Amino acid sequence: MRRRTTTRALLVLVPLLAVLISSCSDGVDDVRSIPSAGWSSFGGNAQNSNFVYPEVSDELSLSWSRPVGGPISAPLTISGRSSVGVTAGTESGCNTFLFDPRAGRKNFCKNLADGVELNAMLVDQYENIYLGEAGTFFGLTGSGDVRWRFGTIGVPLSAKFAAPGLVLMVSHLGQILLFDSQTGKLAAPGVALRPDADPNQPLYGLGDCVSGGPRCPVQAPPAVDSDRERFYLNYWPEGAIASGVRSYEYAERDGGRDIRESWQTEIPGGVIGPPTLSADRRTVYVFNRLGSIYALDALTGTPKWDYFVDNYGFATMTITPDGLLIPTGVLDSPVRAFKDEGDKAVPVWQRNDLRSVSLSALTNYGTAWTVVREPNEDELTLMELNAADGTTKRSLAIPGSVGFTTGVAVSASGQVATATNLGEVYFYDVPKQQ
Repeated sequence: MRRRTTTRALLVLVPLLAVLISSCSDGVDDVRSIPSAGWSSFGGNAQNSNFVYPEVSDELSLSWSRPVGGPISAPLTISGRSSVGVTAGTESGCNTFLFDPRAGRKNFCKNLADGVELNAMLVDQYENIYLGEAGTFFGLTGSGDVRWRFGTIGVPLSAKFAAPGLVLMVSHLGQILLFDSQTGKLAAPGVALRPDADPNQPLYGLGDCVSGGPRCPVQAPPAVDSDRERFYLNYWPEGAIASGVRSYEYAERDGGRDIRESWQTEIPGGVIGPPTLSADRRTVYVFNRLGSIYALDALTGTPKWDYFVDNYGFATMTITPDGLLIPTGVLDSPVRAFKDEGDKAVPVWQRNDLRSVSLSALTNYGTAWTVVREPNEDELTLMELNAADGTTKRSLAIPGSVGFTTGVAVSASGQVATATNLGEVYFYDVPKQQ
C-alpha cells in the first residue's frame, strides 16, 4: 500500500516540478507587444508604406457595410483577428469602434473626446489598442476597456511601435513620448518641440493640421525604422517659414533611452503629410507644398532626387520594396505610378480614365487596390489594378458610396476594407459556405 502511495506521489510531483522549472527558466517566448498581423496602424505599417504581403482571394465580395454616424477622416486599421478599427467625428454617441469581421457587429463602441477622429488605431498581437484624444493617450483592451492612460500636451497623432514593447506617440503640438506598452510608463524622457505649448489647451491649432498651417507643428504621424531605432517627422519649427523633415534616434545608451535629433532637412516650399520610409530603410519620401515628391537619404537627410507630380493630393503615398510608388493625387485626378531608380523617379503608367478618390494599397502579389470614380459615375468603385502596367484586374461595387474614401486596408487573411468620408465602412471577404 505504501509503495502504491509513493508511486502516486511521484506522478503528481513530476508534472509539478516541470511547471516550476519552466516558470523559472528563461524560455524563448517574447511576450512584449508588437504590431498585429494585418493592417495594424496608420499607413499599414511602421514605415507608412501602405504595402502588404497577403494575397487577396479571387472570390472576394462585399461581406457587410456599416454606418458610424459621422464623417471618417482617419484611415481604417485591421487587426490580426481581422477586426476593423474606426474613428469618426460623430455629434453624439460613440466615435470609436471595433467591428467584428464576420458580420460587422461591434466588438466595442466608445465615446472619446475631440481629436480621436484624426487618429488611426495602433493594434498589437493581443488585440490591445493604442489611441489618443485631446490631452490623453490610452492603452485599451480589445473590448475597449482602459488599461492605462497618460496626459499629453495636444492631440496625439496615430501611434507607432518603435520596438517590441515600445509605443511611440507624437502630438500635434510637438510632444514626443515613448511608452512601455504594458504599463503606460515612459521608457525615455519626453521631448517638447514647442516648450511653450499650453497643456490646458490641447485643441489649440488643430484646425491648422488639415491645411498644414504653422499652428500645427506636427500634422502627421512619423515613419519608424525599428531596426535602426529611428523615426522621421514632418515638423514646423516656431518662427520658421515652412515645415521640414527631422530624424530622431531613441536607442539605448548609458543604461537608458533618450530621444535625440540626428538630422534635419529643409524642403523647398515646406513639407506636407507624413513621411514614408522605403522597405530597406534607406530612403525617406515626402511631398512638398509645391507638388513635388522628394526622396532623402534616411541616414543623412541628403536629398537624392525630386520629381514634380503637379500636386500633393492627400499628401500620402504607397510604395513597394522594389520602389514602385503610387502617390495619392487630388480628388478626381488620374491614378499614376512612378518608379524610384535610385537617383531619379520615372513615370511607369497613368490611367486617365479613372478618377482617384483614395489612397492606394500595394500588395506583394503585384497588384494595387484603390478606390476610383469611373467615367459618368457618381458611385465609387473598389478596383484592383495590375501594378506593373495599371490595367484593371477586377472591380467591386461600393453600394451607395459618394465623396471619397480614407484609404484601403488589407488584412493578414486577404480581406479588404475601406470607408467613405461620409461615414460608411465596407468590408470585403470570401463568401462563407452555407
